Amino acid sequence: MGLVGVGGLPGAAAQTSVSASVPAAAQWQLVLDGARAAWPDTVQTASADRVRPVARRVLRHFRRRGRYYARVDSAVVDTSAAPPSVRLHVHRGPRVRLGALRIVGDSALSADELRPLMQTEIGEPLRRRRLEADIQALLDRYERAGHPLAQVRVAETRLVADAPPHLRITLRIDEGPRLWLRRIEVPDDARTSPELLAHLAGLDAGDPLRNYDPDGLRERLQGHDIFERVGPPELRVAEDGGAVLRIPVDEAPPGAFDAVLGYLPPSQTRGSGRLVGSGHLLLKHLFGGGRRAAFALDRRPGRTSIFDVSVTDPYLLGLPLRIAGHFRGEQRDSTYGERVYELEGGYRLGTGLELTATLSREVVRPGPAGTAFVGGRQQIPRATTLFYGGGVRFEQIDRPENPRRGLAVRLQVSQGRKERRRGRLTPQGDTTRATEDLRQERVQGRIRAYLPLFDRQVLALGGEASVLLSRDYDRSDLFRLGGATSLRGYDEDRFLGNAVARGLLEYRLQLDRASYAHAFVDLGYVARPALEGTRATRGWHPGYGLGAHLQTAIGRLSATYALNPDVQSPANGRVHLGLSVGL
Repeated sequence: MGLVGVGGLPGAAAQTSVSASVPAAAQWQLVLDGARAAWPDTVQTASADRVRPVARRVLRHFRRRGRYYARVDSAVVDTSAAPPSVRLHVHRGPRVRLGALRIVGDSALSADELRPLMQTEIGEPLRRRRLEADIQALLDRYERAGHPLAQVRVAETRLVADAPPHLRITLRIDEGPRLWLRRIEVPDDARTSPELLAHLAGLDAGDPLRNYDPDGLRERLQGHDIFERVGPPELRVAEDGGAVLRIPVDEAPPGAFDAVLGYLPPSQTRGSGRLVGSGHLLLKHLFGGGRRAAFALDRRPGRTSIFDVSVTDPYLLGLPLRIAGHFRGEQRDSTYGERVYELEGGYRLGTGLELTATLSREVVRPGPAGTAFVGGRQQIPRATTLFYGGGVRFEQIDRPENPRRGLAVRLQVSQGRKERRRGRLTPQGDTTRATEDLRQERVQGRIRAYLPLFDRQVLALGGEASVLLSRDYDRSDLFRLGGATSLRGYDEDRFLGNAVARGLLEYRLQLDRASYAHAFVDLGYVARPALEGTRATRGWHPGYGLGAHLQTAIGRLSATYALNPDVQSPANGRVHLGLSVGL
């Protein structure tokens, strides 16, 4: 039997040492304050020649629990048996608790404000990980106060051998300069103005730089489609605390041209198939201020043409205020023409929420076919309607082109007064003019939700609805449903009603960040009032199909193939092809 001393360990008493040949494995026993005890951790795999490392580990275990006076009295190695055994005698000593915790060097924030942020309690044993978490909490609080360069260190740890013994700790704070934003810099070749970048980042020159989070700032800017890539922000700090923030950005193309071509197969109303299509020119980020201008020309069945133009300033005067002007001109063959002038404003409240207000003037003028009399009255009256209203928008999606998760909601409620003049035939065959006023209410809404399922698989669901309430309706009042942007299994503008809605469900397989293939189901609802000698109708109209949106070297390609339950064969499906080319 040999006795091996462990002198040199903190708190250990040196004992007589006898050399012995120690086997590779041993049985370990712990004698704690004279009584056998269970090991605080496993040592079954340790060999008998590992007495010193095991003893140090045991001491670390007890000292982490406040037993700072713990010591190893002796270690007895018995090599007479196989396997050999090791008996470790340990004295724990009294539990030392935290007696005092001082915070010095604070001026911007008082100790009374900092101390409640800490979980380390007086009268409890000191726990290293808890103290580290407390120091991080103090640093976070200083960062919110505009001192992101603050440092906190343990300046003193003193063990006081009173009765009972206790520990005194002093934390010293080096607050560093109070940072304030002097300016924001952008790359020399960027169109984006520093003022717009500051607004998008939620920063103002001259203000304290509080809650500075470079990763969050970069992610926030990357969510805007005017940037293709945002690099890590670079912060330079002068001695007076003035900070210059440089944000490297790669801007997206300044515009895009979209073309959509659709094929409508033969039907009972047309003897052969027909092509329809539209062109859309989008200019974005004009003059480096995020402004947009859009122009669209749409050719639809029945010799219908629609021209759209809109201009938007999303950050008017550097405020979270969006203002947009919109003109829409529509010519329905020789039946009527309509012009819509609209002004919209939106005020952003943050976190994707925006309050909106709209004012629009809508003018309808009948064509030669619209002035014809049906049932003793002119088919399309001359009308002018003034609408005003408000609404709300909410959008939080991870990326605009090919969302994986998020929610987008739009709701607009308007009311207006319509003045119309209509010709009527008297029983004697004379023509008279009648003028009347109508009060109308209009509600329009749209919702989209994106839910990730598995890797690269997303469920997109939502819908849109439009409702017009009035005591009388004209054909020009009604909403149209059907086509590439609504019920994809039907012709363009196939349905007409004062209440229309569409629900959609899409299963998407994401191919890359901007491309995906999808299968979809549309379900439409149309309620049409009695009009021009026809009865009121309502009904449901389902559609389904497949499609893909692909980002290629020449631009963004899209294709959909859709059917409805009334088609005679798959050859009668509706096909839409689109191409979007960056400028």
